[in-house]
Amino acid sequence: MSNPIVDFFRNLGQQRVDAAVNSVNAKKMGAIAKAKSGAAKEFNKAINAPVKAAKDAAGGAKKAVADKAKDKPKEGGDMGWFGRKKAEPVDEPAEEYGGGEKTVAINLNDINRSTFKPVVGWVVVLSGELRGRDFRLVDGKNTMGTAADCDVVLTDPYLSSKHSVIRHENGTFTVSDLDSTNGTFVNDRRISRMDIIDNDKIRLGRTELKFKSLE
Repeated sequence: MSNPIVDFFRNLGQQRVDAAVNSVNAKKMGAIAKAKSGAAKEFNKAINAPVKAAKDAAGGAKKAVADKAKDKPKEGGDMGWFGRKKAEPVDEPAEEYGGGEKTVAINLNDINRSTFKPVVGWVVVLSGELRGRDFRLVDGKNTMGTAADCDVVLTDPYLSSKHSVIRHENGTFTVSDLDSTNGTFVNDRRISRMDIIDNDKIRLGRTELKFKSLE
Protein backbone atom coordinates (compact mmCIF):
# COMPACT_ATOMS: atom_id res chain seq x y z
CA MET A 1 0.00 0.00 0.00
CA SER A 2 1.44 3.33 -1.12
CA ASN A 3 2.20 6.14 1.28
CA PRO A 4 0.50 9.40 0.25
CA ILE A 5 3.30 11.54 1.62
CA VAL A 6 5.97 9.62 -0.23
CA ASP A 7 3.94 9.80 -3.46
CA PHE A 8 3.53 13.57 -3.04
CA PHE A 9 7.27 14.21 -2.74
CA ARG A 10 7.97 11.75 -5.56
CA ASN A 11 5.56 13.64 -7.86
CA LEU A 12 7.00 16.96 -6.78
CA GLY A 13 10.52 15.83 -7.61
CA GLN A 14 9.39 14.45 -10.98
CA GLN A 15 7.72 17.75 -11.81
CA ARG A 16 10.94 19.63 -11.04
CA VAL A 17 12.92 17.22 -13.18
CA ASP A 18 10.43 17.61 -16.05
CA ALA A 19 10.55 21.38 -15.68
CA ALA A 20 14.34 21.34 -15.81
CA VAL A 21 14.28 19.11 -18.90
CA ASN A 22 11.72 21.35 -20.62
CA SER A 23 13.81 24.40 -19.82
CA VAL A 24 16.90 22.80 -21.31
CA ASN A 25 14.93 21.76 -24.41
CA ALA A 26 13.50 25.25 -24.78
CA LYS A 27 16.97 26.81 -24.59
CA LYS A 28 18.20 24.26 -27.11
CA MET A 29 15.38 25.02 -29.52
CA GLY A 30 15.97 28.76 -29.08
CA ALA A 31 19.64 28.35 -29.91
CA ILE A 32 18.76 26.31 -33.01
CA ALA A 33 16.18 28.89 -34.11
CA LYS A 34 18.68 31.72 -33.57
CA ALA A 35 21.30 29.87 -35.58
CA LYS A 36 18.82 29.27 -38.41
CA SER A 37 17.79 32.91 -38.37
CA GLY A 38 21.40 34.06 -38.63
CA ALA A 39 22.07 31.65 -41.48
CA ALA A 40 18.96 32.89 -43.29
CA LYS A 41 20.06 36.50 -42.89
CA GLU A 42 23.50 35.74 -44.33
CA PHE A 43 21.93 33.84 -47.23
CA ASN A 44 19.50 36.66 -48.01
CA LYS A 45 22.31 39.18 -47.79
CA ALA A 46 24.38 37.20 -50.29
CA ILE A 47 21.40 36.92 -52.67
CA ASN A 48 20.20 40.50 -52.35
CA ALA A 49 23.60 42.14 -52.88
CA PRO A 50 23.78 41.65 -56.69
CA VAL A 51 20.07 42.36 -57.03
CA LYS A 52 20.50 45.66 -55.19
CA ALA A 53 23.50 46.54 -57.31
CA ALA A 54 21.50 45.91 -60.49
CA LYS A 55 18.61 48.01 -59.21
CA ASP A 56 20.97 50.84 -58.27
CA ALA A 57 22.53 50.78 -61.74
CA ALA A 58 19.12 50.81 -63.42
CA GLY A 59 17.99 53.63 -61.19
CA GLY A 60 21.09 55.65 -62.02
CA ALA A 61 20.55 55.21 -65.77
CA LYS A 62 16.89 56.16 -65.46
CA LYS A 63 17.82 59.27 -63.48
CA ALA A 64 20.42 60.26 -66.08
CA VAL A 65 17.83 59.98 -68.88
CA ALA A 66 15.33 61.98 -66.85
CA ASP A 67 17.93 64.68 -66.15
CA LYS A 68 18.86 64.87 -69.82
CA ALA A 69 15.22 65.19 -70.84
CA LYS A 70 14.75 67.84 -68.19
CA ASP A 71 17.72 69.88 -69.44
CA LYS A 72 16.62 69.64 -73.12
CA PRO A 73 15.03 72.92 -74.27
CA LYS A 74 11.32 72.66 -74.97
CA GLU A 75 10.01 73.53 -78.39
CA GLY A 76 7.62 76.43 -78.43
CA GLY A 77 8.48 77.57 -74.89
CA ASP A 78 7.54 76.19 -71.51
CA MET A 79 3.78 75.99 -71.53
CA GLY A 80 3.35 73.61 -68.61
CA TRP A 81 2.21 70.05 -68.62
CA PHE A 82 -1.42 70.83 -69.48
CA GLY A 83 -0.46 73.65 -71.84
CA ARG A 84 1.59 71.57 -74.28
CA LYS A 85 0.41 71.24 -77.82
CA LYS A 86 1.06 68.38 -80.14
CA ALA A 87 3.43 69.39 -82.93
CA GLU A 88 1.56 70.07 -86.12
CA PRO A 89 2.99 69.33 -89.59
CA VAL A 90 4.33 72.39 -91.37
CA ASP A 91 3.57 72.79 -95.08
CA GLU A 92 6.49 73.66 -97.33
CA PRO A 93 6.26 76.96 -99.23
CA ALA A 94 4.57 76.51 -102.59
CA GLU A 95 7.32 78.57 -104.25
CA GLU A 96 9.78 75.72 -103.80
CA TYR A 97 7.60 73.49 -105.93
CA GLY A 98 6.99 75.58 -108.99
CA GLY A 99 5.76 78.85 -107.46
CA GLY A 100 2.31 77.53 -106.66
CA GLU A 101 1.57 76.59 -110.27
CA LYS A 102 -0.86 73.77 -110.83
CA THR A 103 0.25 70.52 -112.41
CA VAL A 104 -0.76 70.37 -116.06
CA ALA A 105 -1.38 67.05 -117.75
CA ILE A 106 0.60 66.68 -120.97
CA ASN A 107 -0.68 64.52 -123.77
CA LEU A 108 2.39 62.91 -125.31
CA ASN A 109 0.38 61.82 -128.33
CA ASP A 110 -0.39 65.47 -129.13
CA ILE A 111 3.29 66.37 -128.81
CA ASN A 112 4.33 63.47 -131.03
CA ARG A 113 1.75 64.44 -133.64
CA SER A 114 3.00 68.03 -133.68
CA THR A 115 6.72 67.13 -133.88
CA PHE A 116 6.68 63.85 -135.78
CA LYS A 117 7.62 63.96 -139.43
CA PRO A 118 7.07 60.82 -141.47
CA VAL A 119 9.92 59.33 -143.46
CA VAL A 120 9.29 59.88 -147.17
CA GLY A 121 12.55 58.58 -148.64
CA TRP A 122 16.29 58.31 -148.14
CA VAL A 123 19.67 58.81 -149.81
CA VAL A 124 22.42 56.17 -149.92
CA VAL A 125 26.10 57.19 -150.11
CA LEU A 126 27.78 55.51 -153.09
CA SER A 127 31.34 56.84 -152.70
CA GLY A 128 33.79 58.24 -150.18
CA GLU A 129 34.33 57.48 -146.48
CA LEU A 130 30.61 57.03 -145.81
CA ARG A 131 29.97 54.61 -148.65
CA GLY A 132 27.00 52.37 -147.86
CA ARG A 133 25.61 54.76 -145.25
CA ASP A 134 21.97 55.73 -145.70
CA PHE A 135 20.19 58.82 -144.42
CA ARG A 136 16.44 59.11 -143.97
CA LEU A 137 14.54 62.00 -145.54
CA VAL A 138 11.45 63.42 -143.84
CA ASP A 139 8.55 65.53 -145.01
CA GLY A 140 9.68 69.14 -145.39
CA LYS A 141 13.29 70.34 -145.50
CA ASN A 142 16.40 68.07 -145.36
CA THR A 143 19.69 70.00 -145.33
CA MET A 144 22.89 68.33 -146.60
CA GLY A 145 26.47 69.42 -145.84
CA THR A 146 29.37 69.11 -143.37
CA ALA A 147 27.84 71.13 -140.53
CA ALA A 148 26.84 69.11 -137.46
CA ASP A 149 23.30 70.50 -137.52
CA CYS A 150 22.60 69.28 -141.05
CA ASP A 151 20.03 66.52 -141.51
CA VAL A 152 22.45 64.66 -143.79
CA VAL A 153 25.98 65.15 -142.40
CA LEU A 154 28.76 64.23 -144.87
CA THR A 155 32.56 64.23 -144.40
CA ASP A 156 33.66 65.31 -147.87
CA PRO A 157 36.21 68.19 -147.69
CA TYR A 158 34.88 69.46 -151.06
CA LEU A 159 31.44 70.14 -149.54
CA SER A 160 30.24 73.39 -148.04
CA SER A 161 28.88 73.43 -144.48
CA LYS A 162 25.34 73.93 -145.82
CA HIS A 163 25.72 72.57 -149.34
CA SER A 164 22.23 71.76 -150.58
CA VAL A 165 18.73 70.83 -149.48
CA ILE A 166 16.12 68.27 -150.48
CA ARG A 167 12.51 69.34 -149.93
CA HIS A 168 9.39 67.20 -149.94
CA GLU A 169 6.17 69.15 -150.42
CA ASN A 170 2.83 67.96 -151.78
CA GLY A 171 4.31 64.65 -152.93
CA THR A 172 7.12 66.28 -154.89
CA PHE A 173 10.88 66.07 -154.17
CA THR A 174 13.09 69.02 -155.05
CA VAL A 175 16.86 69.43 -154.58
CA SER A 176 18.31 72.96 -154.39
CA ASP A 177 21.89 74.19 -154.20
CA LEU A 178 22.64 76.56 -151.29
CA ASP A 179 25.26 78.65 -153.13
CA SER A 180 27.91 75.97 -152.48
CA THR A 181 31.48 76.36 -153.69
CA ASN A 182 31.60 73.22 -155.84
CA GLY A 183 27.96 73.01 -156.85
CA THR A 184 25.24 70.36 -156.80
CA PHE A 185 24.74 67.83 -159.61
CA VAL A 186 21.77 65.62 -160.50
CA ASN A 187 22.53 62.80 -162.92
CA ASP A 188 25.86 64.56 -163.76
CA ARG A 189 24.11 67.85 -164.52
CA ARG A 190 24.84 70.92 -162.41
CA ILE A 191 21.67 72.45 -161.07
CA SER A 192 20.49 75.29 -158.89
CA ARG A 193 17.07 73.75 -158.34
CA MET A 194 15.49 70.61 -159.81
CA ASP A 195 12.75 68.09 -159.13
CA ILE A 196 14.05 64.58 -158.53
CA ILE A 197 12.49 61.12 -158.75
CA ASP A 198 13.28 57.64 -157.47
CA ASN A 199 16.80 56.34 -158.36
CA ASP A 200 18.17 59.74 -159.40
CA LYS A 201 21.86 60.24 -158.56
CA ILE A 202 23.00 63.34 -156.68
CA ARG A 203 26.64 64.47 -156.48
CA LEU A 204 27.86 66.92 -153.85
CA GLY A 205 31.58 67.73 -154.11
CA ARG A 206 33.11 64.27 -154.63
CA THR A 207 30.34 62.38 -152.83
CA GLU A 208 27.75 60.58 -154.92
CA LEU A 209 24.37 59.62 -153.47
CA LYS A 210 21.43 57.64 -154.79
CA PHE A 211 17.98 59.00 -154.05
CA LYS A 212 15.15 56.62 -153.11
CA SER A 213 11.54 57.61 -152.71
CA LEU A 214 8.79 55.85 -150.77
CA GLU A 215 6.12 57.36 -153.00
